[in-house]
Amino acid sequence: MTRLNNVVAIITGAGRGIGEAIARRYASEGARLVLADINQDAVTSLASELSEHGVDVLPLSIDISDPEASSRMIDESTEYYGRIDVMVNNAGVIRVKSFLETTTQDWDYMQSVNARGLFFSVQACARQMLSQVPLADGRPTGKIINMSSIAGRSGRGLICAYSASKAAVIMITQSGASEFSPKVTVNSICPGPVDTEMWVKIDAQWAAIEGKPTGSVWSERVKGVPMGRAQKPEDVASMACFLASKDSDFITGQSYHVDGGLLML
Repeated sequence: MTRLNNVVAIITGAGRGIGEAIARRYASEGARLVLADINQDAVTSLASELSEHGVDVLPLSIDISDPEASSRMIDESTEYYGRIDVMVNNAGVIRVKSFLETTTQDWDYMQSVNARGLFFSVQACARQMLSQVPLADGRPTGKIINMSSIAGRSGRGLICAYSASKAAVIMITQSGASEFSPKVTVNSICPGPVDTEMWVKIDAQWAAIEGKPTGSVWSERVKGVPMGRAQKPEDVASMACFLASKDSDFITGQSYHVDGGLLML
């Protein structure tokens, strides 16, 4: 039997990158999926592909920065499946800017998705999960997994606003875990630099600011990884699978570094 057989899981930011990798991993483990993303074409395409392989999938076009949209996402998911067992709050955005050049628009852009949007998604989902019965006696009634970052663990130049938003995710995780236990677990994942389209943009913006060749910022980060290779979305998906499974039923309020040893605390 697969680890997530018949588990209903919502994944935000599911259209590409880490979210897509989590969706594919969950599908391979037997989950029923809600794929949410602001890019409707991306989630519709992925849902169509997975459906052809027998996966039960509901694609939703959602702007996670709108709390009302988050509530609708939970309502539509619950109406479709009857319950929500796992929610992965993966949607996120970034702009590389120096501290002094960061504008109110830059700050609000990142906070509205990464922190504010995530908070109200957790809130809406927790209300549903706390009202459910567990899948089996003695188990949690739901599991929430938030995507933070090792950038949320320590501040550094050029990504202050982003780091602040990801630090907020860790605090939201701990606060939610405290309030919702023992019924609902809340944990977060802190990836390092992951080989995705987002990091292509980060590299280009960062390199332009520092006057370096395109690709150099990424290569410098990869050189610093103790495990000796670039991080893949599938590395993060493996942790997301563990946190969604029965194996993590006694774990809550934790934030796991999945970064190849780049940040050791």
